Amino acid sequence: MERLFYFHSMKLLRAFFFLPLLWSCQSEPELVQMTNQGPAQGSTFSISYLVPEGVDYRIDIDSILKSMDQQMSLWVEDSEISRLNEGESIYLSNDFHGLILRSLHLSDLTGGAFDITIAPLIKAWGFSGGTHNESVNLDSLMSFVGYEGLISRRPGPMMEKYTLPRGYELDVNAIAQGYTVDVVSNFFRNQNVQNYMIEIGGEVRCKGKNLDGRLWRIGIEQPQEERVSGQYQTIVELDSMSLATSGNYRKYWLAENGQRVVHTIDPTSGQPVVSNLLSVSIIAQTATEADALATACMVKGLEESKAMIERFANTEGYFIVGNKYGEFEVQTTSNWSQYELN
Repeated sequence: MERLFYFHSMKLLRAFFFLPLLWSCQSEPELVQMTNQGPAQGSTFSISYLVPEGVDYRIDIDSILKSMDQQMSLWVEDSEISRLNEGESIYLSNDFHGLILRSLHLSDLTGGAFDITIAPLIKAWGFSGGTHNESVNLDSLMSFVGYEGLISRRPGPMMEKYTLPRGYELDVNAIAQGYTVDVVSNFFRNQNVQNYMIEIGGEVRCKGKNLDGRLWRIGIEQPQEERVSGQYQTIVELDSMSLATSGNYRKYWLAENGQRVVHTIDPTSGQPVVSNLLSVSIIAQTATEADALATACMVKGLEESKAMIERFANTEGYFIVGNKYGEFEVQTTSNWSQYELN
C-alpha cells in the first residue's frame, strides 16, 4: 500500500508540475490603449487605459461621472448637495458621506485654509452663480462659515438622515473632481487595469505606463488667461501618483476700480485672496488630497504653503509666482525634481 501511494503521489506531483508550464506557454493578450473623452463636472475629462482589444469602459465611466454629479454638483437642482443647501434632511450616498468626512479632516490639516462651508462667501462675492459685488457684509455671513461648526454636526452612520447646521451651505468644487478621479481609479483597480491616466477637470492620477512603455507625462500650463495648446511651464512623469493644479489667472471678475476679484476666498477672513501666487501644482498619492491642498495653498500664499507641503509625506509642490516685472518665477518643495522631466 505504501509503495502504491508513493507512485500515485508522484504522478500527481508531475501533473501539477507540468500545469504551470502549460500556462506559461500561453501568451498574454495584446493590450491596446483606449481613450474616453467628453464633458464632465462643468469641465472635460480624458481617460486613457491599456486593455485587451474590444474592452471599453466608457459606459462605466459615464455612470460614475453621472453619479458624482447627482451627489455633489451645485448645478444639478435635485443633487444631494443642492438639497442639503436648501435645508433638507436626506440620506447621503456613500461617496458624498465619505467626501464630507474627508473634507473635514483636510480642513483640520490645513488650518482651515481648505473649507467646504465656504459656499455663502463664494456666492456673495459673485462666483458659482452669485451676483458680482464690490463689497460684502461679512458680519452677516461669517457665522455660517467655518468647518469647526460642521464638526459637531458631522454625518453619522449611513442609515441616518443628515441635515446641515442652520444657515450652512456646502461647496465641494475644490475637491469633487479630485475625488472623482480617485473613484475612477478604484474602479480600474477592481477591473485589474494596471496602466491608466485619468484626467477630470485638470486633476490627474496615473499608474503604470502608456502604450509606448513610458511613464505618463503630464504638462503643467503656464498661468496665462488664454490657454495655448502645447505650451507648458513644465512636464512631470507620474506613476501611482496624482497631480492637481489651482490658479487665479482665469477665474476672476474686475471691480469698478479695475482690481481683479479672484475666485479664491480665504475662509478665515471671508475676503478674496490678494497674492502674487498665480498657480500651485501639488503631487500627492491621491487626487482628493492633491486637489484640496492646491486650493489651501492658494489661500495661504507662497511661504506658508511651502512649509505646509514639506510636512506632508509623499507630497510635493510647484509654485508659480508673478514678480513686479510681469515675469514668472518658480519655486518648489525639496523633492519636486524627482518627478520633473529633464
